[in-house]
Amino acid sequence: MATNYQEITGDGPVLRTLARVRESRSLIHVRINNKGASYNSAVIAVDRENRTWQFDELSSEEANRLLAQERKCGIESKLAGITIKFQAEISSSGSDEKGILYYQAAPPKSIQVYQRRSNFRVSLSSAQRATISFVVPGLPMIRGRVHNLSAGGVGVHFSSSTQAIGSGLQISHATITLPNGKMIGCDFNVCFVNRSNAGMSMGARFVKISKSDQKALSKFIHAVQREHVKRARSSEDYELPAVKGQKQGAGSFTLRFPFKEEIIHFLSAIKKKMTH
Repeated sequence: MATNYQEITGDGPVLRTLARVRESRSLIHVRINNKGASYNSAVIAVDRENRTWQFDELSSEEANRLLAQERKCGIESKLAGITIKFQAEISSSGSDEKGILYYQAAPPKSIQVYQRRSNFRVSLSSAQRATISFVVPGLPMIRGRVHNLSAGGVGVHFSSSTQAIGSGLQISHATITLPNGKMIGCDFNVCFVNRSNAGMSMGARFVKISKSDQKALSKFIHAVQREHVKRARSSEDYELPAVKGQKQGAGSFTLRFPFKEEIIHFLSAIKKKMTH
């Protein structure tokens, strides 16, 4: 299984990524001076205007004392199943009205994004509208908007949240309707669910899909990929697809010329690999 690597740079995209970690309530694992054990914490605030962010006290009193002295740490987290890593330098610390310690830092220079997957995933724009529908026993038909697809799974956004969908749930006889009207039948396992005020996002892995539907799905994915390449060739700025489970533009980042040619080469290489 290959590891896809990206690097997010620039205060804006970096802070948007940290905001997404906070909104998803994902734990962060802090390793002081990149040595020894890691300690759990959480992102508690992101201030884009003042370009700062804060994280909660560590899960060990001794670790908090050491971090106050060293001021530097390596941080790792999971964002919708994707590993992110970065370095942080503490600019200040304080405590809230309950006496709970927090740390404040400037945005890291970059965030490294590592995504392990055996299938290339494409993000769908609002113009490439695809939907999924399925039934959970005891509930009416559930429908959602597909925001990314691969030959092995699907990312879905629902306008409202339901506790009936959770990690590990297996769904049979779901239907994905592609923008061209083609219907794909599948069974899937839910890998993760993120809930927010804006609704709910779900990532799922296919466990059953017919050969004919798999072929149609791969053909559609190739077409979307070709469109990404076309956009890169026709635009001096190319925005990479957003990270799995997130909307386009919400933390994605723009590479400017001359890096455009590297992206064209990268996407073309993936296309060639998928066609062999």
